[in-house]
Amino acid sequence: MLEVIDFRLFVLNEDKVGPFYNDELNPKFWDLYTSSSNTEKWVFDPIVRRKLLSIAEDFYEKFAELLPGVPIEDIQLTGSLANYNYTDYSDLDVHVLVDFSKVDVKKDVLKKAVDGIRFIWNLRHNIIIRNHDVELYLQDVSEPHASSGLYSLLNNRWVRKPKFDPPEVDSQDVDKKFEGIASEINSMQTKLISMPDVPSDAKKMYSRLTKLKEKIQNMRKEGLSKSGEFSVGNLAFKKLRNEGYIEKIINLISQSYERIYSE
Repeated sequence: MLEVIDFRLFVLNEDKVGPFYNDELNPKFWDLYTSSSNTEKWVFDPIVRRKLLSIAEDFYEKFAELLPGVPIEDIQLTGSLANYNYTDYSDLDVHVLVDFSKVDVKKDVLKKAVDGIRFIWNLRHNIIIRNHDVELYLQDVSEPHASSGLYSLLNNRWVRKPKFDPPEVDSQDVDKKFEGIASEINSMQTKLISMPDVPSDAKKMYSRLTKLKEKIQNMRKEGLSKSGEFSVGNLAFKKLRNEGYIEKIINLISQSYERIYSE
C-alpha cells in the first residue's frame, strides 16, 4: 500500500508543512500583521508592489496598437506566490486584465496576437526579484481564473484570499511519475550524444522527444482539471521543472532538430 502523507501532522512542528506546502505566505514578499482586535492580515511588500506595477504598465504599452484605447481593468498577482504552495522556483505571475470585448477583432485571432507579443516580451526581459522570475500575462477580464489565491496589485487587496488547508499528497506516486519521465529524458539524452549523424535517426529522436513533451503537458493539464494544484500530475510536473528536466527536454528537442538538417 502506498504511503499517504497527511501534511497536517507536521503543521505544529515544522516551518514547512511538506515539500509542496508551507504554513505561511512567502516571507520574501508578505508580512503578517495582527490588529488590535487580533485580526491577522497579510500585507504585500510595498516596494515589490510598486516595481511589479511599473513592469506591468511597461508590458501593457506593447499592446497599444493592438488594443487602442482599452484601459487596464486590474493588475493581479496569482499562482503559488499568492498562496501557500510556493517553492524556491516559483514565478511572480502577474496578470494584466483588460476587456477583450472592447476590441473589434475575433477573439481567437486576438488571443493569438496577444500570446505572440507576450512571448516575445517575456523572452526579451529576464526580470528577477528576490531570486524569483517575473512572468507577465495579458488576460481577458471575463476569463475565469481557477487559482485559489488572487491578489490585486493595482488595488492592494485580495480578490480571492487563499485558505491554509494542507492537502493529502501521495508523495510516492509523485516520485514514481517524476522518476519514470526523468529516466526517459536522461536515456534519450545519452542516445542523442552517441547517435550517428544520420538525419533519419535524428527525426525519430525529435518525434519521440516531442511526444514526451506533449505527454508531460497533458499530464499536468489533466491533473489540474481533475484534482487541482495538488494533483499528482501537476506536482510531478513541478518537480521536473524544478530539477531542470523541462529545460533539458526543450534543449534536446532543439538539438535533435538541428541534427536533422546539419551536414
